[in-house]
Amino acid sequence: MPIEMEEHLNKIIGEAWKHQDSPEVMLAKFQEVFEEYQGNAVYLFEYANALDFMGKETEAITLYQIAIRLGLSGKIKTQAEIQLGSSLSVTGKNESAVDILGRVYRETSDPAALTFLCIALFRHGELKKSLKAALGFIISGNQGLLPDYRRALSKYIDEID
Repeated sequence: MPIEMEEHLNKIIGEAWKHQDSPEVMLAKFQEVFEEYQGNAVYLFEYANALDFMGKETEAITLYQIAIRLGLSGKIKTQAEIQLGSSLSVTGKNESAVDILGRVYRETSDPAALTFLCIALFRHGELKKSLKAALGFIISGNQGLLPDYRRALSKYIDEID
């Protein structure tokens, strides 16, 4: 995308998010330029993000999926996948949410992905898997007395089935 078009898009996105206290105005700002930017991954991600912010997760899901397919990369791709997983979980599609969030966590080790994964597992009725994932992350750190108890805690976590 040419620099001028990218700057214009960033201005549109920034302007839209300035109205987050008036969600309908924010949404209208994204809708005004849909025809022009519907093939732009960053625009679609931000539009999906706005829909998500407004509690319109079902509408956001498709836009996240398209944005990811169009080639998001780096941090914004990770954000889009986490937010897609969260939206899927909120709408009751927990199996898909667990698949996506589990993959994102394995690929990135991002604690946000793990947190959303634990929530999706919980919503899916996988309480033990949720607990094991969270506890596994906690003991992987070196804070406090964890190094002293890692062996015992690992054993106890393995007993959760």
